[in-house]
Amino acid sequence: MKRFVVAIILLLTTVSLAAADPPFTRRSSQVQHDGLKQYYEIANFRLGGRYDLDNPSKWVDGGEGGVTLESLGGGKLRTAYIAIGTPRRNAAGEITNAIVINSYYSGDSTDMYEQWVKGAALSGGVPIIGPGRPIDTDRYYVVMVDPLGTWGASKPSDGLGIQFPQYSYFDMVHANYRMLRDNLKIARLALVVGVSMGGTQTYVWGVMHPEYVSALMPIGGTTQSDAQDPVGNWTFQLMTAAIESDPAWQATKGDYYKLPKEKHPGPGVAFGWSVLGLTGYDFGYRSSQSFASVQPEVFYWEPPNEKAGTSVTNRAKLYDAVDLIWRNRVGEIHNINTDLRRIQARTLVMHITNDNWLNFKLAEKAVDNIPGADLISEESPVAHYGVFPIINHRKNDPKFVAFMDDVDRLDKAQQYVDKNYRVPGVAANIDPKKSFWKDYVTYPYPVKYADVKDGTGKSWQIGYMDEYAGTEKDPKVLVIIHGKGAFGGHYGNIMQYALRSGLRVIVPDLPHYGVSGPGNLDKSPARTMQDMRDVVHELVVNQLGVKKAAYLGHSLGGQLVMGYALSWPEAVSSIALEAPAGLEEYPREVTIAPGKKLNLFDASFARDFDKWKQTWDQTGILASEIGRSEQNVRDFFYFKKRDPVTGVVTQSPSGYFMNDSEYARFHTDQRVGLIKGNPKELEQWSNVFIFDIYTMVSELQRDDPKNLYERLTQIKAPIFLAFGDKEPFIPGTAFNGLKDLGRDIITPFMTRMTLAGNRPILKIYPNTAHFIHTDNPVEYAADVTDFVTTGKVDTSSPLATDRLINGATATASAAPVPESPAGTSPTVGLNK
Repeated sequence: MKRFVVAIILLLTTVSLAAADPPFTRRSSQVQHDGLKQYYEIANFRLGGRYDLDNPSKWVDGGEGGVTLESLGGGKLRTAYIAIGTPRRNAAGEITNAIVINSYYSGDSTDMYEQWVKGAALSGGVPIIGPGRPIDTDRYYVVMVDPLGTWGASKPSDGLGIQFPQYSYFDMVHANYRMLRDNLKIARLALVVGVSMGGTQTYVWGVMHPEYVSALMPIGGTTQSDAQDPVGNWTFQLMTAAIESDPAWQATKGDYYKLPKEKHPGPGVAFGWSVLGLTGYDFGYRSSQSFASVQPEVFYWEPPNEKAGTSVTNRAKLYDAVDLIWRNRVGEIHNINTDLRRIQARTLVMHITNDNWLNFKLAEKAVDNIPGADLISEESPVAHYGVFPIINHRKNDPKFVAFMDDVDRLDKAQQYVDKNYRVPGVAANIDPKKSFWKDYVTYPYPVKYADVKDGTGKSWQIGYMDEYAGTEKDPKVLVIIHGKGAFGGHYGNIMQYALRSGLRVIVPDLPHYGVSGPGNLDKSPARTMQDMRDVVHELVVNQLGVKKAAYLGHSLGGQLVMGYALSWPEAVSSIALEAPAGLEEYPREVTIAPGKKLNLFDASFARDFDKWKQTWDQTGILASEIGRSEQNVRDFFYFKKRDPVTGVVTQSPSGYFMNDSEYARFHTDQRVGLIKGNPKELEQWSNVFIFDIYTMVSELQRDDPKNLYERLTQIKAPIFLAFGDKEPFIPGTAFNGLKDLGRDIITPFMTRMTLAGNRPILKIYPNTAHFIHTDNPVEYAADVTDFVTTGKVDTSSPLATDRLINGATATASAAPVPESPAGTSPTVGLNK
């Protein structure tokens, strides 16, 4: 502990009290590393302006309405950085494997170099950045940056003083974005990291430049330091008040730069550092110290002895009052909570639970608001300063290793640029008189339409995405078939990863689903699995001319793809099955109540919706689906159930998403939007959502010796089979009584296929339910792409290994459940 305390003192006082660079402060904190620092100037960059995040074109040169330093006589905006590592460049000469390290409140790039490259004692005495280190310079190009307003970057103490524009975190981040893009020619960031105020900047990177950043790791930062964080805001306003209490500040109202350096408000700065230092440590640890040991950190206008206040007095000589006050005011206006939904990057938040400056509870709330974010936390005796060694402490934590594996996967998928990508989503203010699917849902890539006939001659309007970002004349093709109740746009993360890796990807919506719904409202919901296979084959093979492709099928789509491989083996190079239906058999009659059985899977229902409905209406599940409330959807999708009387929310054994990721939210918003949208489209979707239980099960009947299940061993194409260890819907217990995913489904299938000479590659994903691609948005997309391109899959994972050895248990996502009236209970077992 003593070593850590000494390290913190050195961190705050830096190495020496060397004379200030002209005019008032020097440009590097750690002077021994000053020679590594480089600079880049940006002309006419506006500071203190407004950033409309939805219109980036308006703030290319800084915020609207901001002030340039040139207009104040201060010269161009200056950025500063240290770059090390191994840059990898694309065909245009741009760097594609960069990691940015944001510096903290009192630090700069030389400090981060000392802490994480050299391996200072405070960071654990072991480098975090370097060859073979957690941030590996053999694999990445690492850029440590100075924040605006500090050290080597433009700051008030360069000469403008109180005339320097009051900047924001948006200015701070965007200035360094311009430096990275325009000067270093970095096309995309593999990872953005930062500690303390550097962690705060990391969050801002995610909301400002969501498509420029692949991954974020904010460590001890905050998404809010305005009045919504009263303790943090109070702390730094108190520091500001202490600085402004200095007689020199009072006499000059902060305009003291005409005075000699020794006449500047140094005592006020020392007072400010003392205020901040009071809460920097864990209170329990502070209470264990002797007063003599802490007295150098206590400010005195008239010190009672020669050691009293010496630490803060010496520290004050390195800083400028206006620099610090402007920096504090940045925090007073900082709140990006409503913008966190914009983050697209894979995110891991690391935080100290007993941090007295940047509250842990606020970090937990940020994790809930960022799509798919993970959290690693720990307590530290040095409280906030525990941000420096936390990576070294947790570098073998399965969650950290899995995150860095995803960073590597995302970095590898940068071979091509998918220029047609757009952020998927569901618009607000839905007009029920318009088409919900065509007017209010944005797919991740442009939707095309084709008229396609099935085997009976019926014509369907099919919406689909067909993209290719590569340069080969005859690329490998991946066709993705969605599950029951889903739609093609929901698989955009797999599509994007595959496109950036050089595959052509085709994603149709099946008849009556998604954008293949509005054009078919006049058609009966009753159609067979083979009808839908006919549609896919006609579109992909006959109309798009793709004679052979790999097929990925999820849930119902998995069953469709297996039957497709049997019908047209020459058209299938391989199949990937994501939690597939079709690996079990069913009886025709099902007990729906004590003493009451129904023949739910009568063969005569196949193309007779009215006849089907007469029988199935007795179960009540179609009416329940149509009548779902928004609250019921949100509860069910996230494994929640709500007591209809008390409103108490508890865990449910069934649901969709363990991870509140971007595409989990997209699917949730889509289902909620249907409730508000065109009633005919809601009815159409609900009809096929329930009818397709029949569609699937009808070709898996035990009394049919030629059912699909019995014929699966005839599949010759290579198979990648994936399930989540929290799979809630397979087996279909409600219909066939099977209960064990491993013993009743996976093992029999693997055995049968092995005996047939076609053993599948099997991977079980931990902490994962039915939607593997949303619970593991990077890992699963990479696995599918690897399978299609190489025929191989890495079936291990850090979390799975930890589970096998340590018997770790997992829980469902802790995504917040918004309050609203309770809805009807979902029907368990019917939501494949």
